[in-house]
Amino acid sequence: MIEGLYIHVPFCHYKCFYCDFVSFVLEPQEEYLDLILKEIQLYSDLEFSLRTVYFGGGTPSLIKPSWYKSFFEKLSKLVDLSRVVEVSIECNPEDYSYDDYRELLDIGFNRLSIGAQSFTKKGLSALGRRHEPSDVIKAVEQAHKAGFENISVDIIYGYEGQTLKDLEEDISFVLSLPVKHASFYMLTPYEDTILGHMYSEGRISLPDADLLADMFMTISERLSAFGFVHYEISNYALPGYECKHNILYWTHGEFLGLGVSAWSFAKNVRWGNTKNINLYRQKILEGERPIYQREVLEGKELVKDYLFVALRTSLGVPEDYKTYIPEELMEFFVHEGGRIRLTERGMLLFNSIYEKIATGL
Repeated sequence: MIEGLYIHVPFCHYKCFYCDFVSFVLEPQEEYLDLILKEIQLYSDLEFSLRTVYFGGGTPSLIKPSWYKSFFEKLSKLVDLSRVVEVSIECNPEDYSYDDYRELLDIGFNRLSIGAQSFTKKGLSALGRRHEPSDVIKAVEQAHKAGFENISVDIIYGYEGQTLKDLEEDISFVLSLPVKHASFYMLTPYEDTILGHMYSEGRISLPDADLLADMFMTISERLSAFGFVHYEISNYALPGYECKHNILYWTHGEFLGLGVSAWSFAKNVRWGNTKNINLYRQKILEGERPIYQREVLEGKELVKDYLFVALRTSLGVPEDYKTYIPEELMEFFVHEGGRIRLTERGMLLFNSIYEKIATGL
């Protein structure tokens, strides 16, 4: 049963240094949303009981609210939206005005994820972002004034030259604003990004492992002291404001991804759409699903996949899964309520812990 709908909006004004998501420096095209509507009609064999809708990118905030209004009017005729409780959109701080936020609320959006990345000029420059720290503050305040109760901000840490003091400044800004959720992502120099090339060529250096560990624990301690729950490795929320859509991903809930490069998971099958926007358009207009990769998960592969997503969360996994965890790793786990989950240090070391678990399966 499909409970979540993810819609990928691939348009951007420019490519950020660190971004490895599929995006194109193009003006948004209204036709693209029509292609999304055609694509969902290719999945009439799936059962829907939608609870969440999430627009990610790319930059979904490059699309005018009026286009989204038309989109939802058409979507509601194709799938039942009456049970939807969370409609999220990722926004750049500089894109929408107070009136735009009001219009988004009227359309049915009730959750914003604002891509702050940093509240310092030093951080924004290192990450190749073009907005100002004041743009982020203004965006959050205007969205809140417009009536958005559920606002999240994204922060990236671990960039070249960042100190613990710099990070503390970002955390202080987050805690001073009317946000209910915050995502703190440790910077990764992915190979096919501008940052990745700069790193591999030795043109930049990044904080060492000890400093990154201090940063991770500082984020956890300060946000926890303020009442935020550390419910996934990179995500913190005040109670009740956890991202319901992302929780679907992390608990093996079923979701359908629409648009260029979007991923889906249903009936223990994971599949992804083509990354080529022209091929995507061609396939949709020919009445074909634009899938380029598909994997049926069963046996140990299904267990691995579940452990990879579920162990990232504070919910963890049922205690039955303890048999898959080597004894020497148990110091990084907490047992409670018939479940096991990673400690804070375990979350910090998630990649190496998961690798050892997966190797032993």
